[in-house]
Amino acid sequence: MNNNKSITVNLDEDTFATFKEASEIVEKAGIRVPTNQLVQTMLNAEMQRLSARKVAQRFLKSIIEQIGGLRGAVLDDEDDDKLPVLRPAAAKA
Repeated sequence: MNNNKSITVNLDEDTFATFKEASEIVEKAGIRVPTNQLVQTMLNAEMQRLSARKVAQRFLKSIIEQIGGLRGAVLDDEDDDKLPVLRPAAAKA
């Protein structure tokens, strides 16, 4: 029985380039692996070591960093289990 679910993942150019280069390195070692299979393998391996809480924590910290909420702060998701809180912005009149 196959319980795999399919999703589409869009990578930014730098991330895709990293995975593509990794695929080429693996190929030089004698194993041809498509970039998408390498991405899938890495995501599945990473998910085996992370809890849902850690995934959510990483996502929320990433969003906060992107919008500038933690400018200059070091985001280390290994330090604690606190989830950052996103507060809605006050409505402008």
